[in-house]
Amino acid sequence: MTENIMSDGKMKTRLDSMVSQSAKNYLKNNYTNGVSIGVYYKGKSHCYNFAKSKLASEKSFYNIGSVAKTFVGMILAQAALDKKINLDDDIRRYLDGDYPNLHYQNKPIKVVHLANHTSALPKVFRSFPPKILDSLRNLGLKDQVDFYALYTRDSLMADLHQVKLDTIPGTKFSYNSTAMTLMIVLLENVYHDSYENIVTNYLRTRLNMPNTKPFLNESEMHLTVQGYNNKGIPQQFVNLKGYYFGPTMNSTIEDMLQYIKSNLDPKEKALQMAHQLTFGSKNSFGVGLGWMLNSENGKRYIYHDGNTKIGFNTLCTLYPDDELGIIIITNDTVDQKKVGEIENSIKQSILQ
Repeated sequence: MTENIMSDGKMKTRLDSMVSQSAKNYLKNNYTNGVSIGVYYKGKSHCYNFAKSKLASEKSFYNIGSVAKTFVGMILAQAALDKKINLDDDIRRYLDGDYPNLHYQNKPIKVVHLANHTSALPKVFRSFPPKILDSLRNLGLKDQVDFYALYTRDSLMADLHQVKLDTIPGTKFSYNSTAMTLMIVLLENVYHDSYENIVTNYLRTRLNMPNTKPFLNESEMHLTVQGYNNKGIPQQFVNLKGYYFGPTMNSTIEDMLQYIKSNLDPKEKALQMAHQLTFGSKNSFGVGLGWMLNSENGKRYIYHDGNTKIGFNTLCTLYPDDELGIIIITNDTVDQKKVGEIENSIKQSILQ
């Protein structure tokens, strides 16, 4: 029942009312629990929190799922600007060892192909036997994550020797989290540092985002929002370590609003570079470096969503022509489409 929904009480403007209505419509579902919304429009940030039980704040931590891939694209763009990497290079230039298998019909995988999901690599480099997968299903979430965390960078690189391509790289879009993890390896190689250090230093020093990081420490774990699955069952918050999962990132609504602000700033060269079309059509679906691109009424918009088994759905969308960005994070995994409906209703109320 919507009358039992808590909020942080912001009901002064038309935008406040529209956000509240959209959030409460989402929370009518029995299995939804809470939603945090950030809106950045023409230089001003607005933050809202709604919940059926414990109310989050703008400083609460969420895992933002696959939106983490946009941070990999950002660091890749900066590496290109730093002349440490060339997007059109064969990825083998930045790998240790010999990988004669990483081409198809004499066409190599280029760096850009990892970032725009056209690498032709398999979605996983190692498939576990059914007996192991059956055993994992009987474990709790933390134990499952601990198992996959044993899959290290060395594991990934050993398995990379065994992959076989069946498509010319750069010709077909196929969403691939493991390819983005391999992109992290390339970045670690060219910067001679861990991705965690690279990205957190960039966010802290360049974008003023101190509370966005791949892994949380013990005190930060106490500031996380409780996540729920699509049946309303609480999920334990865990750090998604290892190289089997795709890129991971934790953040707050406050930091994500700063991320949106930076992404809409033309002076941020790496972020603007990550928005440029690298595959697809400029008039419909396309891909930049980590970001998805599309067009509506002749205007390009930039977006990525994310869903995690530890109980969160995320959608981050940028409308550069309108100086608008919206971040929505729910602490459930009920329906990504419904999260999109929140975003669309807020956008329409602002731009109509």
